[in-house]
Amino acid sequence: MSVFDKLKELKITKYKVIDRQSIEEITLGASILATGGGGNPEIGRLWALKVLDEGKDIVLVDPEDIPDNMFIACPTPLGSSIVLTEKPPNEEVCTHAIAKLEDYLGKKIQATIPLECGGVASTITYAVAGELELPIIDADGMGRAFPELQMTSWATHGVHPTPTVSCDDRLNTTVIDTKDNHLLAESIARKTSMSYGGISWIATYPMNGSDVKRTSIINSQSIAWDVGKSVLHAGKEHLNPAEHIISTLKQKYNIHGYKVFDGKITDIKREFGGELQKGFTIGQLVMEGINEDKGKSATIDFQNEWLNLIVDGHLECTTPDLIIILDTETGEPIRTDIVKYGYRGTVLLLAAQDRMRTPKGIEAFGPRHFGYDIDYIPVEERQKTKK
Repeated sequence: MSVFDKLKELKITKYKVIDRQSIEEITLGASILATGGGGNPEIGRLWALKVLDEGKDIVLVDPEDIPDNMFIACPTPLGSSIVLTEKPPNEEVCTHAIAKLEDYLGKKIQATIPLECGGVASTITYAVAGELELPIIDADGMGRAFPELQMTSWATHGVHPTPTVSCDDRLNTTVIDTKDNHLLAESIARKTSMSYGGISWIATYPMNGSDVKRTSIINSQSIAWDVGKSVLHAGKEHLNPAEHIISTLKQKYNIHGYKVFDGKITDIKREFGGELQKGFTIGQLVMEGINEDKGKSATIDFQNEWLNLIVDGHLECTTPDLIIILDTETGEPIRTDIVKYGYRGTVLLLAAQDRMRTPKGIEAFGPRHFGYDIDYIPVEERQKTKK
């Protein structure tokens, strides 16, 4: 049965067919929204393009149009982004994890949904959907990327990440079922990933259509798509990519954004061994101001993703709001796993979605969860205070 037959059976009529150009735009936009994390986007992009070249269809559906009883799960990598670059997957890893999750639950997965807006995590979901002839839901659990499994709007609104199936590139398989203990699920999944060599491939967050509509970051894939389009358009028209992203998101989605710093990377402090010991890429980078910011300095903490931005001693932004570093000329994202001394970047800040800013959300993925003695203040308020 084709994906279109399945959509007809489910009475879903609001959808978009994804072509090669769409994959390029979504990959770029999701990589930007991934806040420095999300892994190497080429892995997911090439897999999704291969699926299209084989004549399979990739279809993105409006979450408001899905049945409440539709059964959905999320295929994604989990572990260190540096290791992921060194150990790309074979095409079976996620489809195997989905199949094992179906076996464990005794239910068929009817659609995929991205865990996050991430370079590889988003487009892997598109590729797996195409392989299995399933639709993708235009939503995710973060509207950005985060390093830990329980750091989602799903978990903070009552959807459990387990049962989760984890496997490696040799299809060694682990089933994790911790009921409502989300932190234990993350701990076991992380240790499993480290046992597999630093990266694993999981099928997680089984939920129904009602859960998706109640708890997800709705239309996040369309947002990523528009971000990618805006950067490509800015390149063609010789516009400032950061400023064009800000205007696009404000006009189309009323998302607040701020261009706050142009600088050159002058120092990178990495916690070596963090990938295998903790399952994360951890550290801090230092930027020296250029252009209008000459004479200023900035520091950015990271754990797979950018966490805190401080400019000249002033705290500009913390999680869950988005800290993004773009190549100043091209608008391409600068990631934590590839950043190098001498890179020139523009720091862009975006407001997190409301479902990420609840009290439970701030407890789960605000600055104190990462060990920083900082109160969360929305980026809009911090920018007003700065002015």
